[in-house]
Amino acid sequence: MTVTSRKMNLPNEDESSHGRADAESGASKIPKQLGGLQKTITMAQIAKAAGVSQGAISSLLNDRDYGIRVSEKTRDRVFKVCREMGYIPNDLRAVVRMYPEVGDFCLLIASGCDIGARDPLAFRMIGAAMGAVPDGAHPLTLANYDVTADYRVGHAMLPQPLRSGVCSKFLIYGPPNLSLYETLAERGIPAVSLGHEVAAPGVLSLLFDYSQASRMAVSHLFQLGHQRLGIVSGPFGSTDPKILDFNRGVLLAHEAQHLPIEGQNIIQGDLSIRAGHAAFDELFSRNPRPTAIFCMSDAAAIGVLFQAQARGIKVPEELSIIGCSDDPNFLWTTPQLTTVHLPAEEMAELAVAEISRMVGEGAAPDARKTFLPTRLVERGSCIAI
Repeated sequence: MTVTSRKMNLPNEDESSHGRADAESGASKIPKQLGGLQKTITMAQIAKAAGVSQGAISSLLNDRDYGIRVSEKTRDRVFKVCREMGYIPNDLRAVVRMYPEVGDFCLLIASGCDIGARDPLAFRMIGAAMGAVPDGAHPLTLANYDVTADYRVGHAMLPQPLRSGVCSKFLIYGPPNLSLYETLAERGIPAVSLGHEVAAPGVLSLLFDYSQASRMAVSHLFQLGHQRLGIVSGPFGSTDPKILDFNRGVLLAHEAQHLPIEGQNIIQGDLSIRAGHAAFDELFSRNPRPTAIFCMSDAAAIGVLFQAQARGIKVPEELSIIGCSDDPNFLWTTPQLTTVHLPAEEMAELAVAEISRMVGEGAAPDARKTFLPTRLVERGSCIAI
């Protein structure tokens, strides 16, 4: 999937007169601050100033190998010389490589990601990122990447926005594909990973503090006087860092109250509405029943709420329920769901600002990560006992 608000035809190395006109049209979209730069400088002049061969210049500007290995240091020196000389190539792709600040934004989402009820965070991020892009002339392109692909094998396998060369500001949502990040690094393109930690040079990982979120939720229920809690967790045996962090927060909240965790009251599932239905039935088949249930997703919490109401259990009078995410799609329930806000919109907005800064100032050589704080949103599904 690739979605963008415009299409453009890019010239190849042996551009025809029509292709040359397309390139000039693309170059005309460069911001006004580049308007005074010169296009009449030759490759020979650039090669002489940079101390490299014309073949190396051609390889860099056309993004082709030509059997010439150009180091990162050499690439940076060539582009620095080009900028100092005020050179603008005819090919918009080369312009973006040389002046990455004028390239478009791209949000890459892992193939198979369900942008909807199963993963509402993705939907929230897309909307916020689109709204945060500062320049309407440089739209946000949406595209998929394959989590299992080896993108080092060939150029043709790359996601279209990376292959086309008109995007230079990449945000990535989904499980890490290290070959994708390595390909970006080889091209000198920084990236921001949304919600997943990536230990790769030049990558900033913006992360939700899931441990803080679950600890906050469970601690809130303890403060309301509940001690018999049900926990709706992720799939059994999951190694997903998100689920592990959620479980860690639950443990820390219990330890802070010097209370044991009742293993039988932890119900595993896929955190869907249907999983919430099943979790409620299993928890309420036991004696004593829980007085409150924490679900690691709003979808599962809605499932618990619906099933409780279908079984004649009053919420919150007989059962308090708290979710996690704060998805706007679930604000229509009665009562409205108390939840922990995961800052998806804030993360997307910060990502757009950070990738713009990284392109303008240069990415840090080492991987970095930043946790965004969560907050409790009290509505009507929890009361004190």
